[in-house]
Amino acid sequence: MRFKQLTRFSMLAIFAVSAASLSSLLAQNSKGGVEVVNVPQKGAPPTGPYQVAIEHDPGLATHTIYRPADLGSSEHPLLVWGEGGCAKNGLTFPEYLSEIASYGFVIVADGPPVMRPAGGPGRGRGAPGGLPPNAAARGKAGPRANNGRGRGIPPGLGNMLDGTALIKAIDWMQKEAADPSSRFYRKVDTNHVAAMGMSCGGLMSYGASADPRIATVGIWNSGLIQPDDKIIAGIHSSVIIITGGESDIAYANGKRDFETMPARVPIFYGVYPSVGHGGTYNQDNGGAFGVTAVAWSEPRVHDRSRTRPNGSES
Repeated sequence: MRFKQLTRFSMLAIFAVSAASLSSLLAQNSKGGVEVVNVPQKGAPPTGPYQVAIEHDPGLATHTIYRPADLGSSEHPLLVWGEGGCAKNGLTFPEYLSEIASYGFVIVADGPPVMRPAGGPGRGRGAPGGLPPNAAARGKAGPRANNGRGRGIPPGLGNMLDGTALIKAIDWMQKEAADPSSRFYRKVDTNHVAAMGMSCGGLMSYGASADPRIATVGIWNSGLIQPDDKIIAGIHSSVIIITGGESDIAYANGKRDFETMPARVPIFYGVYPSVGHGGTYNQDNGGAFGVTAVAWSEPRVHDRSRTRPNGSES
């Protein structure tokens, strides 16, 4: 089915971010050198039934893991996440990703955990974690502006459709889930994976979408810079496209992707007019986008795994 708008958005209170809330301690875990990343988060705790742990595993040093603190004895769904601006920082959106993880998801985000000062890129106002710094001023921003003119790829970012980092995360977790010595042994479903990302990360998700393990693709504040027949032909799962209003530089791209997506692809398209390219990721529990990510991902990935959080709905 195809939808023109989201039917359920819940706007949560904006939280204040202080320098203290951005300080983090890396506590060494006794097993395998895994580091527990302590990231104080302001506002209400995640709303799901699971307590959340954030980790940095030396076996996958290029990524950051968000997961239920107690994995229990059943399989959890896997979500791999690409950052805005192609940033290699797994702590770009901790409130948003923690909210999703609290509903039983194991999330592997591109980039190691890198703390940033209050008001710094990815944690302050504007378009956190979106375009590379000064990209718009250079006329090199990723997705098109509202005038529809493509502005190319920022120097040094390479091919933003490269989903290698997300595929690497799935491959790593697949090995861990099969390793009796791993904490993830038989705890993660790697055959039905959500590939999602914001801005450049959304393009990375498109790049990973042909992988047969992908069960749904999430394009957040993003859209193809120009139509790409190869990418579209490789999509075999459902797709969700969410953007801000017309002030979001990805608005036109996301709208075009929805309108030109083949009828064979189950797609959900939503526009949240009151926000721009920065979305609601840094609001309390990820704001309206956090609510939507959980509502979309649960029935498409959780139903295929062996466990569901208490009280969840399809």
